[in-house]
Amino acid sequence: AVIYQGKPYYFTWGYADIAKKQPVTQQTLFELGSVSKTFTGVLGGDAIARGEIKLSDPTTKYWPELTAKQWNGITLLHLATYTAGGLPLQVPDEVKSSSDLLRFYQNWQPAWAPGTQRLYANSSIGLFGALAVKPSGLSFEQAMNHTWINVPPAEEKNYAWGYREGKAVHVSPGALDAETYGVKSTIEDMACWVRSNMNHRDINDKTLQQGIQLAQSRYWQTGDMYQGLGWEMLDWPVNPDIIINGSDNKIALAARPVKPITPPTPAVRASWVHKT
Repeated sequence: AVIYQGKPYYFTWGYADIAKKQPVTQQTLFELGSVSKTFTGVLGGDAIARGEIKLSDPTTKYWPELTAKQWNGITLLHLATYTAGGLPLQVPDEVKSSSDLLRFYQNWQPAWAPGTQRLYANSSIGLFGALAVKPSGLSFEQAMNHTWINVPPAEEKNYAWGYREGKAVHVSPGALDAETYGVKSTIEDMACWVRSNMNHRDINDKTLQQGIQLAQSRYWQTGDMYQGLGWEMLDWPVNPDIIINGSDNKIALAARPVKPITPPTPAVRASWVHKT
């Protein structure tokens, strides 16, 4: 999809199912992978706008069972912005239950003090998403009621296959997958999502408006990049080489020192907003 002067234009090609020669359409559901984190960031921003959470709240406020001393001083902001102190990229595959998940976080040992280094991690923002919805009484999947985490049977015919070594595959389930890489969506819905994030004033829901603004606020700076909630921002105009180089895994997945922005800078309209 291309959005030009506020209007979306759709272009499709290829197959959603090679074996059946099923073409991609505007209704085809694709796995969004890590772009899912932008939904988590905005959902967290919406929870803040509703007064349900504060980014300054300690993680343990929403998970009292997290009693290990290394969690003292780690806030929801640290989880949402990958600055908790070195949480790993992935939750280990052997984590299958809530007790396994608690054990994993209890045993984790930080490499740095919170708020000093940014290390991109599913286990960081994923926990933020899971905790951000707790005051609402909803599960993360229920809170994301206008997107698909679990594709319903009626929509399975539209669910595109990915291919690995010639074999049709779908994303594997895992702990905190919904919050970090589990969203499935169509190009029409994604165009709507992008337009909403570009022009939040067009949204009728005032708390969602504020949630989008909070997600695009600037909380930390590392190099030329500013870290928001799910989103990352660069000042506009921007050198394309900075975007390309910064998106390389060698840089995007590496630990980088951060400078706090206090108070956070509200969303800047003249920004390059993206998700690595």
